[in-house]
Amino acid sequence: MKKLSITAAILPTLASAHVGDHSHVGPDHLLTQPDHLGVIGVVVVVALGAWLWIRSRS
Repeated sequence: MKKLSITAAILPTLASAHVGDHSHVGPDHLLTQPDHLGVIGVVVVVALGAWLWIRSRS
């Protein structure tokens, strides 16, 4: 549980890929910029790893 807390504390830092207001951009910006794709990829890998780990324990 401690590792999950540390991960949750680090994720907001990773999510701030670059400064700027994203209120005027559409999904195409979020899905085409490398910094956003990197964060999305990390979230997917962590979620998949957590799902596989939980599934293997039961």
